[in-house]
Amino acid sequence: MYTANVANTFSNPFDYSGVTPDYVSSAARRLNLEFPVDARETVQPASGDVVLAVVEEVNPAYPYLEIADGTTVSLSAGHLIIGSIGSRKALHGFSGKIPQELTIGQPLSLLNKGGVIGDCTAFHRDLEWPTQLRYLGTIHQGDQPLNIKSASLPFVEGPLPDVPLVVVLGTCMNSGKTTVCKTIVQNFASRGVTVHGGKVAGVACQQDLVALQKAGAQKVTSFHDFGFPSSADTESLVPVARSMVHYLADPKPDFIILEMGDGILGGYHVSSLFSDHEFLSKQVCTVVCANDFMGTWGALEWMGKNGFPAKEHPIMISGPVTDSGEGIRFIESTWGVSAANPFDCPGKLCSFVHKSLGKC
Repeated sequence: MYTANVANTFSNPFDYSGVTPDYVSSAARRLNLEFPVDARETVQPASGDVVLAVVEEVNPAYPYLEIADGTTVSLSAGHLIIGSIGSRKALHGFSGKIPQELTIGQPLSLLNKGGVIGDCTAFHRDLEWPTQLRYLGTIHQGDQPLNIKSASLPFVEGPLPDVPLVVVLGTCMNSGKTTVCKTIVQNFASRGVTVHGGKVAGVACQQDLVALQKAGAQKVTSFHDFGFPSSADTESLVPVARSMVHYLADPKPDFIILEMGDGILGGYHVSSLFSDHEFLSKQVCTVVCANDFMGTWGALEWMGKNGFPAKEHPIMISGPVTDSGEGIRFIESTWGVSAANPFDCPGKLCSFVHKSLGKC
């Protein structure tokens, strides 16, 4: 069994300025880092600070790190990595927070494979404790700590552009959202339709954006491009989502597909988007991915009370709850909304989107 080593000792604390890391994680991918790096102790960390750490003990069930080019490597003890300080509030993974302070040699955890680093606050029974690290310093440029916000896209204000939005929500993590997005993008892109895609919530990681690009999305972006290692580090996603729509609308696509990471409710603040009536009005349709009937009912009930009555707004149910024909039959007969599985009936799913776009 994997057991985390949480002893607060460090046998050889020394100046790590002037070293070259083994790996730069995707959480720091937008930065133009110069090597060797200048790493110094920064006592008061902030979300997005770029740090150097040494791998102390690897979790064999989750040994991976996604590096800046989007590929995945397996870590070993002794590897020097660069990541970003941030939070994670995962229902099906590790959770963690930004440390209150940092000192050289302090134990930290690799909270996700994208390179978000912090104090682990909750492990997962299937994964146990995350890979353990030691803080070796915060990367500096000149006299200032380096933060991923220094290379982020600027927020954009003003009315939203006139581009249709297709939004894919879920009742929780691992409910099939990315699969639905890929199916829609691939179907429309193969027919010459220009689709741009974004991920509005979650934890910094490129794999979903890479999946959208491979499916045919011509332009992609995520909340991470706006300076957040995790959407748990912001109280509202409204500025991020609105800015993302502005960015993805240039050059103008036929439509934009947006995936909301995690669930409608939870620590990644997807629910905050329901306060923006203009953003809701730009959505021509919404696909809700759920694992079971209770999740389906809860999503429809909550959305109906927050501006999305199913009888007035095009909503389709997908995800594991539609893996059987009985699931589809029950949903459609009980709640009067369409349901489709991206593997078994992709045509039905994409026809729903096509019909919704035709009403624009």
